[in-house]
Amino acid sequence: MSVLVVEKDSQYTRCASTLAAGGIRQQFSNAENIQMSMYSAEFLHNIKENLCVADEDPPDVQFNEHGYLFLATERGAHILQENHNIQRELGAKVELLSPTMLKERHPWMNTDDIALASYGYENEGWFDPWSLLSAFRKKAISLGAKYIDGEVSGFQYSEVKPNESMAYGGCGRRITGVKVRMLNSPETNVVNCSYVVMAAGPTSKEVGMLADIGCGPADGLLDLMIPVEPRKRYVYVCHAPEGPTLDCPFVIMPDGSYFRREGFGGMYIAGKSPPEVMFCHNLTINTVLFK
Repeated sequence: MSVLVVEKDSQYTRCASTLAAGGIRQQFSNAENIQMSMYSAEFLHNIKENLCVADEDPPDVQFNEHGYLFLATERGAHILQENHNIQRELGAKVELLSPTMLKERHPWMNTDDIALASYGYENEGWFDPWSLLSAFRKKAISLGAKYIDGEVSGFQYSEVKPNESMAYGGCGRRITGVKVRMLNSPETNVVNCSYVVMAAGPTSKEVGMLADIGCGPADGLLDLMIPVEPRKRYVYVCHAPEGPTLDCPFVIMPDGSYFRREGFGGMYIAGKSPPEVMFCHNLTINTVLFK
């Protein structure tokens, strides 16, 4: 089998993975997210075995397993309790903390309006997304995958027989080639293929539409768009030399704002989702939101 990866941004300067805060948690409200995250944590624990490459140093993604700490006021305490019950049923290592327990564990924290907290004491924390992405790429290349700099601009198809149609989604055709526009060049090449795996992240809807996903007739298999699109988020870097160090988890405030430490030099990253939906057309920073 021959595998080709088409990279629109081979330096990953606009890649969602490298721009992320690098957090991993099991504290979700639905089973699917919890189970996927539990599997991801296991993968990170065994990353030196999973992504090792011959004659290379084993990958180190700097997994800081210091947990997520969700804080809730009286208004949100019942939600934290309900989510906790689901998480525990699925085997997540989480615990509930009263304000007194929280203050004893983190004396630097103001707990005046906190009614309940939930802490993931195992398999939660943060890691270096760039190191993980690089390790995946090195492993793929070591197994024979090829990477090219380009952008998918369309697909080629062949018709399938009626008795074979359901094997290809029931739409009467299958993809046989991918049109790749080479970067910084007017040239477009067609790559013949047997299978196409879409790994476009937040631009999946856009790429899907090139294959007519979301452009088909009403009630048909190609009628619905892929419900994934880029949304803008902001992550700010702060310096607080007197702030907490080892006893600082990834803290989520009741209003959704968050912070975690970045290293041990008094640096922290912090952020909060914008109050309105913001589509990501550029990477400019909103300093007003920070204030």
